[in-house]
Amino acid sequence: PLSGRSSRNNYMSPNSLRISDAAVGAALLVASAAANAALITYDVRSIASPSFADYQSGWAAQGSPINSSTPAGFDSLAGGNNSYNHLQVAFDIGNAYAGQSLLFQLGLDAGYGGALYFDGVLIDTKNDDLWWGSNWGNTAELLTGNVANLTVGAHTLDAYWAEGCCNGTQAGRISVNGGAWQALSLTNFDRLAVPEPGSLALFGLALAGVVGARRKKSAA
Repeated sequence: PLSGRSSRNNYMSPNSLRISDAAVGAALLVASAAANAALITYDVRSIASPSFADYQSGWAAQGSPINSSTPAGFDSLAGGNNSYNHLQVAFDIGNAYAGQSLLFQLGLDAGYGGALYFDGVLIDTKNDDLWWGSNWGNTAELLTGNVANLTVGAHTLDAYWAEGCCNGTQAGRISVNGGAWQALSLTNFDRLAVPEPGSLALFGLALAGVVGARRKKSAA
């Protein structure tokens, strides 16, 4: 009979309900996490051919092997003597930080100078001997960039610099909307990717409603 066929179509087994609950939980977990976790990559290679007019091109022109690492933060790191360096931070901006500003500062030991790029666009370059001496007050010795009106999505910060000898420790820091300085670290960049709390709440309520409706349907 038609009623029997309808009953079978509406039936949801306990196993199906458990699968639905698991799917909702997984979806909520994904929604609450950053779209893509931040990644810091620090590459160092020997200077094979001096090229410092354009640091991005100069880095690419070197034929020496690359020593690559993925630190949790850029702090107290030394590149090496006679070295070309490339620091990249890949991170996401979530809705909660859309339209805000982000200030970057890098304290480097760059005897041949360096350059800073945001999303492939040059935002600072200095061709003189840079040595910050582990003092953020030496602003003339820092690579600095201020990006206003941040957009939602993926972004990259790239720095290229070269050092001759006697390399010292290096570090980076960021500031959101001119607020307190924070270490240039994965933890602090991942915070920028979090969506607005209201968006997560609405998403959770919608998924919970779907499960509730299915349970009522299966009980009918």
